[in-house]
Amino acid sequence: MHLRARPLPSRRTRWRRSLRPAVAACVLASVLAAGASAVLAAGPTGDAPTIALFRAVASNTNLQPAIRIAQAGYMTETAHVATPTTFSYRWGYGLVPDGFVRADETITYAQLHGRVVWLTDLLVPVVAKCPPGSHCPARVHVAPIELFITKPAAFAGVVTGPHGAVACFEREPFTNVPYRAGGPWWTAVGDFRPKVTRGNQTIVTITYSWSDGQHVAEIDSIDMAKQLFAASSFHVARGAGPGQVAFGFSQRDTALPFAPRAPNVTRCR
Repeated sequence: MHLRARPLPSRRTRWRRSLRPAVAACVLASVLAAGASAVLAAGPTGDAPTIALFRAVASNTNLQPAIRIAQAGYMTETAHVATPTTFSYRWGYGLVPDGFVRADETITYAQLHGRVVWLTDLLVPVVAKCPPGSHCPARVHVAPIELFITKPAAFAGVVTGPHGAVACFEREPFTNVPYRAGGPWWTAVGDFRPKVTRGNQTIVTITYSWSDGQHVAEIDSIDMAKQLFAASSFHVARGAGPGQVAFGFSQRDTALPFAPRAPNVTRCR
């Protein structure tokens, strides 16, 4: 299981309202759902050869200069560039709240000595294209959001400029972001089934439970030639609590030859 340098998975709804564009003033920030982190055992259990392989690949992946992940199905968001500018995002749920849309993520993280130094998470709304001549619903105009996270601080802002530029960032408490920096991204936790080989790919299935009781099956695909994780899918079972629907999310991983430049943070003021 890859912990992404945080208790994974957690569930939060983050809401903040700016009183005017590029101005930080009194804000409203509330967590509308309790966090649900993965149950972390003392160590992995299950098939020993699979655990050994997973640990070796995790070590190699954690030593890469940077990794880029394309992830779908984990986040929802809403953001509107107006007066006032508003944005909100939520992760770890299968349901899409009213006013939100699903968001595809591009997560880029830089590493040094096996630990995440910083990461960005670009949330791009998934909306249907509006046919010519038809009336586009308001949700089509939801703006992207970018998160920027380091070990000491986290930030979020609405993408308003060309080439994915964020005019200014708001400071965020770590409870308002889904990922953390400062630790290794991949760590072996959970119950490991025997690995399965499919061509150049080795498939590892891990099961564990979130602290709210929902069971998760994580399926990781390893590129054996590169000794790197290539893709993962997560299947979350229905839980007993309200809103605990069954859902899934997935990601594809690409190792980068060098770490990109970290964003310049201009605080909203």
